[in-house]
Amino acid sequence: MSEDLDIKTISLDSLLSTQSKLLKQAARAIPHSFSKCTYDEPGGYIRQALYWCKTCTKPGELGKGICSACSVSCHADHEQLELFPKRAFRCDCPTSTVPVRCALHVGGTTEPPNAENQYNQNFRGDFCRCGRDYDPLTETETMIQCVTCEDWFHESCLNLRGTAVSRTPKSSPTKATAVRMRSSPLPIPPSSEPSSEPDYATEDEDYEDEDDADETLLIPPSGYDTFICGACVLKMPAVRRWAGTPGCRMIIRSEARETAQPSKAVDFRGWEVLGEHIEGSSADTPAAEGSTRKRSASPAPGESSSEPPAKKSRLDESASTSSVPSKTTPCKAPVPNGIAQQVFERLERRKRRQKEEASDAGLLIVDDAEGSFEVEGEGDLFLSDGWRERWCRCDDCLARLRVWPYLLEEEETYSPPEDPDSKKSLEELGLRALESLPRDKALDSIRAFNEMRDDLLAYLRPFAQEGKVVSEEDVTAFFEALKEGKKGDATV
Repeated sequence: MSEDLDIKTISLDSLLSTQSKLLKQAARAIPHSFSKCTYDEPGGYIRQALYWCKTCTKPGELGKGICSACSVSCHADHEQLELFPKRAFRCDCPTSTVPVRCALHVGGTTEPPNAENQYNQNFRGDFCRCGRDYDPLTETETMIQCVTCEDWFHESCLNLRGTAVSRTPKSSPTKATAVRMRSSPLPIPPSSEPSSEPDYATEDEDYEDEDDADETLLIPPSGYDTFICGACVLKMPAVRRWAGTPGCRMIIRSEARETAQPSKAVDFRGWEVLGEHIEGSSADTPAAEGSTRKRSASPAPGESSSEPPAKKSRLDESASTSSVPSKTTPCKAPVPNGIAQQVFERLERRKRRQKEEASDAGLLIVDDAEGSFEVEGEGDLFLSDGWRERWCRCDDCLARLRVWPYLLEEEETYSPPEDPDSKKSLEELGLRALESLPRDKALDSIRAFNEMRDDLLAYLRPFAQEGKVVSEEDVTAFFEALKEGKKGDATV
């Protein structure tokens, strides 16, 4: 009797209700059709949501990127990690670099590797300059995407937060950081039951606490539209000259931390904002899809929601101003901020010094963006709403900015076609499949279903009469016997 008390039970009504809710959630979360690999899209290299398949990645190697359709159709039973959108990327699933044969690629042939794809640390499960493994089931801190390298960064690693978040980098901030150690990413474990799934923040709830965030963030989410990490800014002279000017703020070390009087009861650990916030001409434009922010899959205590984490756009769709220059257009670029330029000069010197030290030690610089010169978070830029419209459009400035087209016009992100069956129930889909069968096979299917139903009812009747709980083992035993054609062996 005591054993029965320890059994977790659920009624049939509750089971059916839970199943119905799960189907509705699945229809909302994945309303798309996954019947076509994006490898076959015109142009091939497009901006699209990607997944990294750990199962198909050899130890010590960077993984490959697969499209949403292949993640569902070709790698459904594999350990995967969502990487979110990446630009100019072609799905690797149909190529020889992925051991699984693509089931969606037109022609079914194995293609050569995608030579133009770019792979960063995200393809081994690492994110941010701290380089720690990303586990969506345990991560609680908000992360922000760099619009240029499209890596994701913790707010605390950007020195936005007043309270440091405890973390252990994979390597200390020394010359050794120039060679990033390849780590073993944490896979997303498959869920075993509906109740074990974490709650997710909905888009509406994602920013409902922005007023509170103003007290703990140097620049709150409402104070900027997008972000460019310091490593990328160092490679973009046309953007670097705008650093620290109105609408292009950066966080720098406070020169007088000991004597400065903080305006808020928060310790920002010696960091302050350089530059003024301005409202862009498109600041009141409704937000579009796609985002430079993501929420962790594990919400903070007290939060509750029902949607999966998704990119919530704060980019301005109307920012695609004409890029046609005029020969008479005067240069409207602001005078460079001297303090900001000194910061970048110092970063450049540190970067050169660390490269020299790495070279002397016989080390290989894997990726400039992962170098320790930016571990402390200097040089990051936070652009206010309407930033695309504020760039100077004179001949010289426009020519420099055209190297990075996404700075002038918002990119289009591929979205799979909508699945017309996503809102249909399993019963509706089953009946439609039955109607597509030849008459004789349809009758055989109906007869087989009715026999299974009758056998199951007969099998469960003693449980109902005796008030016994039907366990998972009981159900498994019935269907195992059914498959073997020995239904009579499955007794109570």
